[in-house]
Amino acid sequence: MYSIAKHKQKENISEYLLFLWQMEDLLRGIDFDLSRLDAEILPSIVDEAERLKTRSWLAEMARDMERSSLQVSGHHLETYEVLNELAMLQQTLLTITKSAPFIKAYEEAQPVLEEFRKKGEKVPKSDIETALTALYGVLTLRIAKKEVSEETSKAMAPISAYLRELTRAYHLMKSGKPF
Repeated sequence: MYSIAKHKQKENISEYLLFLWQMEDLLRGIDFDLSRLDAEILPSIVDEAERLKTRSWLAEMARDMERSSLQVSGHHLETYEVLNELAMLQQTLLTITKSAPFIKAYEEAQPVLEEFRKKGEKVPKSDIETALTALYGVLTLRIAKKEVSEETSKAMAPISAYLRELTRAYHLMKSGKPF
C-alpha cells in the first residue's frame, strides 16, 4: 500500500488524493486499532519490507488523524496540503498563464460541480475538493459493486477532464517544466 501511494503521488496526484481518502476510510473502518491493522489488513502484503513500510505509514496516519479528531470525518493534514497546492496552481492556470485547455475543462465541469454541490449534504469548499468528492463517491459505489447510473457516469466525464488537466499541470510544475 505504501509503494502504491508513493507511485500515485509521483504519477497522478488526483489518484493519490483518492487513495489517501481510501486509507483514511480504512483506518476509520478498523476504528484506528493497529492490532486489527496487523491482523486483518497487513497479512495480505506479501513483501515484508513493504508490509513494514505500510504499517509505519498507516500507524502514523492513524495517530495524526486521532490527534486531529478525524475519527468520523475530515482529512489528514497531508491531504489538505496537496489540495492547497492544487488550488494555488488552479488560480495560476486561470489568471496568470491562462491555460486554454485547463480553462475549457474547468468551465465545462462547472455546471456538474454546481449540481453536485446542490445535492451534497456536506458541501466541500473548493471546486477541486468537490470534483474529488464526486469521483470518490463513484469509486466507493464501484468498489461496493453497486450500480452507478448512466447519468452519474456521464456527469463524471467533465469532472474527470477537469482533474486530468489540473493533474497534468501539477506534474509538469513539479518536474520544473512549463505548464
